[in-house]
Amino acid sequence: MSSTTTKQSHPSSCSPPHLLLNSATKTAFKGSFLQDSLVSFIVRAEAKTKRMFRNNNLHLNNASNVPSDAVVSAEKKLERIEAYVCLVAILLAFLVVLGSLRRRNSNVVLKHFIWVAYVSCTYLISYTIGLMQSASFRNELFAVWGAFLLTFLGSADCISAYSLEDNENRKRYNLEVLVQFFGLGWLIWKYNFETIIRIPLYFLFCLSLMRTGEKAVALKSASRDGLKRSTRPIADFMTYEHRLCNDDEVDASSMKGYNYLVGGEKKYEVCPPLYQMKLNITPSDVITIDKIWQCNGDLLNSGDTDRRLKDICLSFALHRILLCRFAGHSLFECPESREKCWKFVRDGLIFKEGGHDEGDHERVFKVIEDELRFVYDSLYTKYPIIFARGLKIRCVQFISVIFGCWIMVYIIRDYQAPNGHLTLVTVDGHDVDILVTGIGIAIIIFVEFVQYLVFNCSDWAKVNWVCSYVQNLSWHSNGWIEKFIQFACRAKWLKPWERKLGQYSLLHSFNHNPCILLYNSWTSKYIDQHRKGQIESTRIKLPVEVKKAVILSLRTNRLRLSNGEASLRRNGVWNALSWACRLESPTHVIMVFHIVTNLFEINEIQSETKQSKDFIVATTLSKYCAYLVAFAPRLLSHQADFTEVIFDQVVHEARLFLTECNSPKEKGEKMRKLCEDKNPEGIISSGSIFERAAILVKQLEDNQQIWKILADFWADTMLFVTPSNDVNAHAEHLAVGGEFVTHLWALLTHAGILKRDSA
Repeated sequence: MSSTTTKQSHPSSCSPPHLLLNSATKTAFKGSFLQDSLVSFIVRAEAKTKRMFRNNNLHLNNASNVPSDAVVSAEKKLERIEAYVCLVAILLAFLVVLGSLRRRNSNVVLKHFIWVAYVSCTYLISYTIGLMQSASFRNELFAVWGAFLLTFLGSADCISAYSLEDNENRKRYNLEVLVQFFGLGWLIWKYNFETIIRIPLYFLFCLSLMRTGEKAVALKSASRDGLKRSTRPIADFMTYEHRLCNDDEVDASSMKGYNYLVGGEKKYEVCPPLYQMKLNITPSDVITIDKIWQCNGDLLNSGDTDRRLKDICLSFALHRILLCRFAGHSLFECPESREKCWKFVRDGLIFKEGGHDEGDHERVFKVIEDELRFVYDSLYTKYPIIFARGLKIRCVQFISVIFGCWIMVYIIRDYQAPNGHLTLVTVDGHDVDILVTGIGIAIIIFVEFVQYLVFNCSDWAKVNWVCSYVQNLSWHSNGWIEKFIQFACRAKWLKPWERKLGQYSLLHSFNHNPCILLYNSWTSKYIDQHRKGQIESTRIKLPVEVKKAVILSLRTNRLRLSNGEASLRRNGVWNALSWACRLESPTHVIMVFHIVTNLFEINEIQSETKQSKDFIVATTLSKYCAYLVAFAPRLLSHQADFTEVIFDQVVHEARLFLTECNSPKEKGEKMRKLCEDKNPEGIISSGSIFERAAILVKQLEDNQQIWKILADFWADTMLFVTPSNDVNAHAEHLAVGGEFVTHLWALLTHAGILKRDSA
């Protein structure tokens, strides 16, 4: 820092002789009989001091106008340490403010910024503590800054893990923290704290232990083993939940008989011969969906006319069930259980008063959105740990931190560095060390305040308040408490996911070649490689028409998912077109119908006719399914590697057949002439995807209901390809904006449809 100078105390007992005896002193002795001997003594003392400075620069008093090289080196090292402390503080603030945005946005730049901030913190903290340990000079605030750094390491509640691998590598995190605490302990031991600075240091040390400990517990609970243990009671409970009530006692519209667990369960009884964990749900402490819906308090009746509070608790209960799938537990294995699940989705979620065929699609997806928000928080944040401890504990922690920081500000305000300690001072005389310490305190206060506010306005807090309300009957007649809970639960935060659909158009993108400077064998070690024809179209907002179409398809087909044949049968074209639904794999079917839909879309746009609802549904879902094939094959029910092979071959076929076509009109004419001289039956049985698409185009182009046929087909197909056992793929996409297919996957899970064979 060019604007800083080095400051050290300089008592006469330890000051170098050449600084105490200057040239004026030498002149005063001139002519004395001691002149020769005194000058000789001073020269030897100066030489000795230079040697001592080279060995230990702490003994140097920087009062000289010409600073030594060692002073400059020490000053630069202190500058680096202070800069790194400030940088880690800024990165923490960035993660706290923007860390949760990654589940609401698929922007690649934002994703990489968050990743860099998350990864850099750990390495910068280790490196900075190492610099403090290796410093040849002394600075009492090193231990305080080290405690700051470890507090920063575990303070971001909204991002305890960047990826699922971070949860599985929790032992590495624990080891890194242990080593860093050893380094911090060494710094504390190194300095003999004789000033009042030890009080804030011990406070920071306890705070860093608490924050890093919370993150360690969060990583463990979100790991595969942790999820298995924590969800085992829920999975066992769901195996016999359908037997707790008789069929005539179950009513999905009022949630009567649906004992999905929300919270409060503490003791389980392990019963042979299967040694399942059995739970008694009769105690008032155990909160279920049934108890919340049947609660007589005004808060959950006249005060919740839109069922907002009830639905948040429902989402919370459903997320606990869905976590059982992420943990690998089996669900809904018996037919009775699956039938009850289907009634829950049909009559409890989809059903809308007034008998609308499309159902209450907005409420369905709102419940699933909130459920997946809870799932994301359980896998990537510390919120479940905070929720388990309760709002009271969180409030006590918040008050303690704010009070502790206030004491630190009071102490640091008049702080003076001990003698012999190196500090940085600006040209205006301001102590840079105090400034850095103040920045650390300010960041801690800012982070604690923001995170306390966010959590108390989150859905986790709302569930906590509702459970407490149901448990305490005295609250039901207390209007003040009800108004307070309504006020606390009124806050609405940002949307839980991006609510956009990825789009891919083969006929527009097959000629795309990835940039060789960005995607090559050298960069493949660091970034995912794009293949030929793989370029995403602009993402679009999820249309309401698509939600309605998918929900209507689910109500129509019930537990039997259709590969598209049912829609063809409903529209009277099954005899002519059913062959296109019986190809070698769902990926073949998707790409054939996508090419056809893409071609008819081009013709429709050129004709400038008004776009119907069926047109929106067909074109949107066609491009979305093609997007899943091209960019997210693991989310489909078919094998991902085989899907990638098919996509590459279809791109190759498009380049082969349409290479000379420059306009959409030319592409359409080329497709129609593609198989004029070939046997249609031979192409259907063993032709390429493009040739089969050409046959399907000829069969559909004269049909007046073409968009109705395609819309119904794509709605059925969207549900058909949704069931999948690759839970990690869904979890990973939750952290990068979310996918519509994940919402459908969660919905089908609660309907008892876990795979196509069970549908």
